[in-house]
Amino acid sequence: MNRAWLPATLALWLASTGPAGCAEAPRWGFALDGNPITAAQLDPLIRETGFKPGLIVCFQQWPENPAAQDFPKVSLEAIAAVGAEAVITWEPMFYRAGGVETMIPAEQITAGKYDAYITGFARQAAAWGKPMIIRFAHEMNLSRYHWGGTEKEYGPASPARYQAMWRHVVTRFREAGAKNVRWAFCPNAESIPGVGNPSAAPWNTARAYYPGDAWVDLVGVDGYNWGDTQTPEKHGWRSSWRSFASVFAAAHAELRTLAPAKPVYVFETACASTGGDKAAWLADLAATTQAWKLAGVVWFNANKEIDWRLATGVAAEKLEPLRRTFGAQGF
Repeated sequence: MNRAWLPATLALWLASTGPAGCAEAPRWGFALDGNPITAAQLDPLIRETGFKPGLIVCFQQWPENPAAQDFPKVSLEAIAAVGAEAVITWEPMFYRAGGVETMIPAEQITAGKYDAYITGFARQAAAWGKPMIIRFAHEMNLSRYHWGGTEKEYGPASPARYQAMWRHVVTRFREAGAKNVRWAFCPNAESIPGVGNPSAAPWNTARAYYPGDAWVDLVGVDGYNWGDTQTPEKHGWRSSWRSFASVFAAAHAELRTLAPAKPVYVFETACASTGGDKAAWLADLAATTQAWKLAGVVWFNANKEIDWRLATGVAAEKLEPLRRTFGAQGF
């Protein structure tokens, strides 16, 4: 570990929340679709939900041209203006014509082809100066993303390829002096393919991808309760109602064992409005956050695959457990 990074990392850790023993309330946040994030999106969200977020998760793809620069300053300014910290989900992929997702080969990144882009982004982040989190290549344990290679290449070699890519990117940021950036390792709550799934893949675990404590500042996880919205006929699988604790228990236990000194966040979650009691689900979210001493929870507030928005299908007074748990920091 580069010891020069310890004071800045420690200060940022203390400014937010940590695992067991932290006196501050956990942070509440929203994950939002769209790029850039603007006041036109944030102001109505805060007004309509009555929730003032401490975190805003946004999504940023890499450019196809390694010489391009696309630092999200507009989003950062809008997020800072509402008093929140930005969590940039930084995706090493671009879209070809027709919306085809194309993952950038890890070998191109580790060989330096994208160094000008990475270093430029890092320098602009350092110049921005405010604390920010980068959630690099999230949900790496889903074949849906297969970061660093093609879908056919997603296999036993993927974890090592991912670690090398991660370490290369973080090294460029450190060399650029971007000490205000914290790095979030964020798998999906369930590895797919993985042990217990139809296509067993014992190599595909969150632990296998972990770059190491020296390269990670905090850990997170994504997971959703789909209720009864997904059917084999239409979606290829059947969903069922799952509590917040049920969705995250296995992944949370793995992360606590993997990185016991790191703060643990849920960076994406939401609950369907059909198939069960959403109000009870929110109460379980609040209780589990306290029991597990989570550092923060971020709600995916979008009408996308289904209507994930927080206020959909639940009376306003049923949000009270969230208000009590997350306190003035998040509201």
